[in-house]
Amino acid sequence: MRIEKLRKRLAEKNLSGLLVTNKINRRYLCGFTGSNGLLLVTENAQRLFVDGRYTQQAQQQTTGVEICEIPVDGNLLASLRPFIKGLVLGFEAETIDYQTFIGLQSLIIEEGGHFVATENMVEGLRMIKAVEEIQAIRQAAKIADQTLELILPMIRSGMSELELANEIDYRSKKLGSQGPAFETIVASGVRTSLPHAHASQKKIEANELIMIDFGAIYQGYYSDITRTFAFGNVAEEIQITYQELLRAQKQAIQAVALGRALGDIDQVARQALEQKNLAQYFSHNLGHGLGLSCHEYPSLAPKEKLLIEKNMSFTIEPGVYLSKAGFGIRIEDDIIVNEKGHAEILTQFNKEWMTIDCK
Repeated sequence: MRIEKLRKRLAEKNLSGLLVTNKINRRYLCGFTGSNGLLLVTENAQRLFVDGRYTQQAQQQTTGVEICEIPVDGNLLASLRPFIKGLVLGFEAETIDYQTFIGLQSLIIEEGGHFVATENMVEGLRMIKAVEEIQAIRQAAKIADQTLELILPMIRSGMSELELANEIDYRSKKLGSQGPAFETIVASGVRTSLPHAHASQKKIEANELIMIDFGAIYQGYYSDITRTFAFGNVAEEIQITYQELLRAQKQAIQAVALGRALGDIDQVARQALEQKNLAQYFSHNLGHGLGLSCHEYPSLAPKEKLLIEKNMSFTIEPGVYLSKAGFGIRIEDDIIVNEKGHAEILTQFNKEWMTIDCK
């Protein structure tokens, strides 16, 4: 089904086929999870080119795909040559590496064909999730929720941000995650004003903010959640700012509707923050797609014109970062666009203002 949808898109672009070099797209289309290989999809065939390290794995993970093993003394270009004569082939311009591009371009020209850049050819298919994909994302979100339930009681004064991040990774794996969705973010105190702070050796202290941003992976599908909370007593300004950010996030979630541009959803949150003079501190897009990778197409960017469709999955994560005031706040949830065209929130962990006992 996925291959047929891709072939329809190729025909619309007058392409004979697509050379898939992105490993996540390769997995999506044929099931192969190996780190190295090239998938050639044409009108009548699918061929997966791998070296001997991956032949058995490819045979086990794929169906309806011809496995072409590259000999030890051979190379990809020589193996590919018999199958591309005269073809107009698309390539994944956003992810192909330069050396691969140069080699393939020369080969295709030699064989009387053309090499054509494509954008989001497979990502546009991945954007709409099947039932089993939604189930996997839902479970990944549940693991993230459960991890936070376990972690918060463990936080104590004097532990480092890195120590807490490592506990998050460990606990989420014990709960069924295949690994961290990305480098787990733990920031405390003034470091919360860094939008993507790396967990550091800084000690967590009483009476300061803590921001935690992490995700789980289940059956290859990702979740991504951010929560910010007080560890003891913090300034009233922080609590007020938190409530305004939460209000903006909730308004953005409520604004999700079929046929509405993703950029409109970003603007809903941005305009809500502007009313409180906070929009100037919101320095990133409202969210990103979620699926076989943690940050995938599309983005909820201010000028994104792509329209919302049923079974899209993405994050909604406004944040404000006030470096002069010495704090930042981000609140992030994963959502799926349900049958009615509304946003169903998958990450259920409490996001109302929360104070953790620092004693």
